[in-house]
Amino acid sequence: MTSPPDTRSPTQAHRARAVAGARAAVDALRELGVSALVTGSLADGRFRFGSDVDLLVTRCPRHLKYAIEGVVEDCLGGIPFDVIYLDEVLGWRAPSFMEKAVDARHLD
Repeated sequence: MTSPPDTRSPTQAHRARAVAGARAAVDALRELGVSALVTGSLADGRFRFGSDVDLLVTRCPRHLKYAIEGVVEDCLGGIPFDVIYLDEVLGWRAPSFMEKAVDARHLD
């Protein structure tokens, strides 16, 4: 038995993979004691084919800082990504980052 053809556009398919990957990454990071939110185009509805996934790390045990990218990479399966550490964002920009960030579980 064959599966029905995928009728989603390339952007819709890319977004669906990105949402699933972002959720998996945030869940995997949570298991390590890391708190992360989704920001950027995936969070605000501008995500397109070729867009990357932006994760905002809001809490991270010191020994894991800069060591979590491999976890994110594994979860996103080849989708480009950026990891932004909130404690490295210039003070005046941090509220803007937090305002735009969403919990991965709330992505639709």
